Amino acid sequence: MRAAFKFAAAVAALWLGADAPSLAQTAYPERTIKIVNPFSPGSPVDFVGRLIARKLEAAWGQPVLVEVRSGAGGTIGANFVAKSPPDGYTLLVTSPSTLTSAPVLVKGLPYDPLKDFAPIWAVHSGGLVVVVNPSLPVNTLGELVQYARERPNRLSFASTGHGTTQHLAAELFMARTGVRLVHVPYRGGPAGNTDLIAGHVQVMFDSLSNTYQAIQTGKLRGLALLRPKRSSLLPEVPTAIEAGVAGVDMVGFLGLFAPAGTPQDILDKLSGTLGPAMSDPETTERLIAGGNENEFMLGGVLAKRVADEMNLFAEIAEKAGIKPQ
Repeated sequence: MRAAFKFAAAVAALWLGADAPSLAQTAYPERTIKIVNPFSPGSPVDFVGRLIARKLEAAWGQPVLVEVRSGAGGTIGANFVAKSPPDGYTLLVTSPSTLTSAPVLVKGLPYDPLKDFAPIWAVHSGGLVVVVNPSLPVNTLGELVQYARERPNRLSFASTGHGTTQHLAAELFMARTGVRLVHVPYRGGPAGNTDLIAGHVQVMFDSLSNTYQAIQTGKLRGLALLRPKRSSLLPEVPTAIEAGVAGVDMVGFLGLFAPAGTPQDILDKLSGTLGPAMSDPETTERLIAGGNENEFMLGGVLAKRVADEMNLFAEIAEKAGIKPQ
């Protein structure tokens, strides 16, 4: 009897020991989670990152902080997350630029967007809008093309950094229309926006959420949206195709990623929580008000989107003759 008891106890101990890692993982999270925003405070990425943080805090009862690590077009923050422990406690919220355009524009990129990150959740962004300083004597996208063609390299455009979506949108625009603009990179959208309003630069291909208020108040003039359909926020602003310029659409996303190697049950818990939490009516309304769409991607769908956009940006860079810097 005693031998049988000892045998049963030994088997039980082995079973508990073998199952311990799984039990530990199901306890995630047990401490503060950090979401890294690789762009400036107040950017669309920051806005979505803070929405995500609030939803995870409410669902899990653990602190979720958003930390800004900006610079180099977002690649500094992205690299920090790529090199962080894959335990679910350091995550990246980003636009596509750090993952899809940086590989073809940044020389010696210290991370691999496909191999070093695990996709979790994303929302389709509202796309970009072509905005100009009101002092520029153009009122339509067609007029901007004509004005810039007559003045090659005399108009400058702001971006949120070399290799960002805004930069690539301008390069695509120049490749399709034949105009030549001078690139002035900034550390974030708000800084570029401020200089655009002040007249230090003349044009910007910026996110709808960054420019909406300035367009509404007349500080900037919106010429066209780089997306297939108009926005309910700016119904009077036409799409680029409606304005007579085709092939320049640039519709992105804002998404959450973890370091590659993060256990699948942690990734599943993150996506399983954010899927319904970020698509409830109140949050959807806030996302739309921020210039986004009520369309979402999870896991493998997001991974395919990243791969497809990497190919698109590689094509844009090749056609525009852009070399990594």
